[in-house]
Amino acid sequence: MLFRRLLVVFAVLAVPVCTQAAEPAAYTVKPVPFRLEAKLEGTFEPPQIAEVRPDMRRWTQLVVEEAVPHGTRVGKGDVLIRLDTSKLDETIRDLEISARLATTALGLMERELEIMEKATPLQLEVAARNRRMVEEDVERYEAKEEDLATAANDKNLEAAEFSLANAEEELAQLEKMYDQDDLTEETEEIVLKRARFEAEMARFNAAFMRDRHERMAGLDLPRRREFLENLDRSSALDFEKAEAGLPVALEKQRLELEKVRNEQRKAGENLAELQAERGRMPIRAPADGVVYYGKWRQGKWTDADTAAGRLRPGGQLDARDTIMTVIGPGKLALRTPVPEKDLARVVAGHPAKVMPKAFPDVRLAARVRGVSPVPVAAGKFDALLDLAEEYPRLTAGMEAEVRVIAESRPEALAVPKKAVFSEPLDDEARFVYVAGGEGKPAQKRSVAVGRANDDMIEITAGLAFGDEILLEKPTSQEKAKGDEKSKGEAQPAPDDKAKGDDKPAPEAKSPPAPEQKPADKPTAATVPAPAKG
Repeated sequence: MLFRRLLVVFAVLAVPVCTQAAEPAAYTVKPVPFRLEAKLEGTFEPPQIAEVRPDMRRWTQLVVEEAVPHGTRVGKGDVLIRLDTSKLDETIRDLEISARLATTALGLMERELEIMEKATPLQLEVAARNRRMVEEDVERYEAKEEDLATAANDKNLEAAEFSLANAEEELAQLEKMYDQDDLTEETEEIVLKRARFEAEMARFNAAFMRDRHERMAGLDLPRRREFLENLDRSSALDFEKAEAGLPVALEKQRLELEKVRNEQRKAGENLAELQAERGRMPIRAPADGVVYYGKWRQGKWTDADTAAGRLRPGGQLDARDTIMTVIGPGKLALRTPVPEKDLARVVAGHPAKVMPKAFPDVRLAARVRGVSPVPVAAGKFDALLDLAEEYPRLTAGMEAEVRVIAESRPEALAVPKKAVFSEPLDDEARFVYVAGGEGKPAQKRSVAVGRANDDMIEITAGLAFGDEILLEKPTSQEKAKGDEKSKGEAQPAPDDKAKGDDKPAPEAKSPPAPEQKPADKPTAATVPAPAKG
């Protein structure tokens, strides 16, 4: 307890006897070096880049047998990647045999088409002739033959009946005559025998003709008519089918031949491309240089680990993807992304200083070659810088810090940014507080500002060399002259804004503190007594 009380006493004795506010720090306006620059980070880029990819359109089964290691120095034409070509060779052999068979089949189809082109007109002519003959038969039958056949049938029956009657009458007369005649019995028998036979044949013929007449009238003539009617309809359909189908069949054969020719052409192209792709195996170096796994994109090596995995024996390559890059000799350049806020400071022709991260004591001069006209990413542009000199230990892919110098003057009227304030209701109205000297309040003075860097802001009007300004706002006891008429209290400009470049934002308005009458004597600060126990 005693130890705690002693601590409290020492704390009370350590409190200043008076609490007079400290004077704001001041700055004397003088010529100072002024530089505008953009601080960036970039990557050293090789002058010559030759991407290595399988570049296969047809064959995609690209299995690695062997690949050169990362970092190998190669010459143009050296083998980089050996691939397993056994399946490709077998496929090419099969396609070559298929191509010969297709050529033979195509020749056969062409010959068949030639014959078909000659036969189709003849077939149409035969169909037309058959149709014409049927039409003529039907027309003649309906006009003449049907009636003639009916009449002939009737006449044949009538003739048979007449012959029968005549034979019977002749037989009766002979029998009567021979009964009365005294001819010899032998002659009588011969004559009567003949007459009887003729009569019998006449009777049979008459019966037969009756049956034929009945059949002809009841069956043959109706059937003949029905047959001709069916033949007429059938021939009409056959002719219509031939007239419609034969030209279509001919055209179909022509299209089939064209299809086969097209398929043979595509098969030939496929075979030719596979043979050309086989000729590009193994994959060889397109130029002299050093092999890097992966690809170079916007100043960065990408997919190096993925490429290393694919390039192991048995790995599968993507037919169209870059798997290696050959870096050629020559002076390195530097590629750097430029944020949108620094775009105005990075212009083609501006000088720059390059500090490699691997060698922080090295300083290399450079100059901006150009900046991309459009963003390469959100809020990022791409800039390329040329080095004025070479440094042998640098290699492509190393990183560096870059300072692009947009403006540099040995002497400029510039002051710390925190000494410049803006009006609360007009952030473009800038002012400073000029020190008033011994016992005099600071004076508020309007100024015109120019460009600004991270620390200093250029004053184009309102100040002169030798003026002394405050780095902070005056305290309430030392109210600046000119603030009484202000509607609000001023605030310092933000560090990253200036007229013509970036402008400070206004500070929130706060009411002025009430003036306090200075005490005649300093008053010691009181400290509450420690609690007992």
